[in-house]
Amino acid sequence: MRRLAFGDMPALMREDEIFIKTRMGRDEARATDSTIPRRLRLLLALVDGRRSVAELRVSLRSFRNLDDSLDMLRKMGFIEALPERWDLD
Repeated sequence: MRRLAFGDMPALMREDEIFIKTRMGRDEARATDSTIPRRLRLLLALVDGRRSVAELRVSLRSFRNLDDSLDMLRKMGFIEALPERWDLD
């Protein structure tokens, strides 16, 4: 389904990558009339800017296609990768 919707190969997420909700993602998470599938809504709720992909993978052992689902949320504009910190030293 994802390939049909977005026309590209599945994404492989870095295990240390951390995602945050965008403004649109926060609005969608609060919406009572959400249009996204329940699986994606659950995952969106768990994106908190603290848990890495590896931590989400452990918490959601039975969640199939986690990388694809995160990539779909990213492409829909609901989440984005937390920018890496710059060392200025």
